[in-house]
Amino acid sequence: MFVDGAQVKKSFFKKDDIIFKEGDPGTAAYIVETGSVGIFKTVEGEEIQLATIKEGELFGEMAIIDGSKRMARAVALAETVIVAIPRAGFDSLLAKQPPFVKTLIHILADNLRNVHERYMKRPRSYEDFLNAIAFNLGSFHEFLKCHPDADQTGEALRRVHEVEDQVARLSELVAGYKDRRTSVMDASGSAAPIK
Repeated sequence: MFVDGAQVKKSFFKKDDIIFKEGDPGTAAYIVETGSVGIFKTVEGEEIQLATIKEGELFGEMAIIDGSKRMARAVALAETVIVAIPRAGFDSLLAKQPPFVKTLIHILADNLRNVHERYMKRPRSYEDFLNAIAFNLGSFHEFLKCHPDADQTGEALRRVHEVEDQVARLSELVAGYKDRRTSVMDASGSAAPIK
């Protein structure tokens, strides 16, 4: 079977077989033909199940859309048959779409990845809370720059700058406070190295 010139591959997995691991390169997207697949991520030593993928559903597409590494681990929850759609086939199909559709798909994939990341990282210290605020302000700032129609007067962007200044002052106020809890987030919204 071929998808836009690229050969698809059918694979069989037993219960608990690993389909891909977190950090693996994204070489294909997958459709569950029979069985089911669990998507898992380990955060601070705790394994969290993000999703259960059932028959007819697609998974693993984000890594081939945005070129990033796998954000989680995929495991067969039962005897499972999956169909792998290679990156070449996916890219070829995507290339035939209008630029707006391609951009929208990339934005949605990025948003979905960020939703999972925000779900994983729960603030644990004052520094984490400030970093979370700074991260979200930065995202809103970028949104306003990319969508000038959303802020025709420029007032929203000015207000975002004011809030960013207030967060910086708040950060200075608590800088001397010694928090006993370990921070887990950095200003980018990513997990910080454990101190």
